[in-house]
Amino acid sequence: MPEAYPFTLPSFLKSGKSRSQPAKFSQADPRRGPGYKQGTGTDVPVFWDLTFLFKPDEAIAFQLWGTQKLNNWMDDFVMPIRTEFGLLDHVCSFLPDTLLPVNEDGPLFRYTAKIMARAQIIPDAFKDAADLIIGLPNWRLWADYLDVTVNQAMPEA
Repeated sequence: MPEAYPFTLPSFLKSGKSRSQPAKFSQADPRRGPGYKQGTGTDVPVFWDLTFLFKPDEAIAFQLWGTQKLNNWMDDFVMPIRTEFGLLDHVCSFLPDTLLPVNEDGPLFRYTAKIMARAQIIPDAFKDAADLIIGLPNWRLWADYLDVTVNQAMPEA
């Protein structure tokens, strides 16, 4: 099991977080006729650009975690990351040459990093309810009513 991000350290800054992901398809543009799309696979990594802001003692702990526990930043680690589906644990790794202390903000240390997760995580509960979520306007408002109806009013069905 990969090393967990230390719970004693603050997480990355929300204001410095962005996500990118390559497409799961490519498009061919033939010399004649319309272009066509072709799937390139389902295992597509997700990349996050992050900013960490640490007090001096936290910066020391962060550096020791990366160098001692992650084998000089090379090993995978588990980090909770908030997505559209809530706070989910992702198996991540730092990309080479992206973890840099950018500057010292007074007594604070600011790091930027690019991490890669193996895939975008979509919880099974969301996958199972995809048709309802897509088809219902304001589906979150309906979720409580549907839960009571399905689990209490019609439990035998």
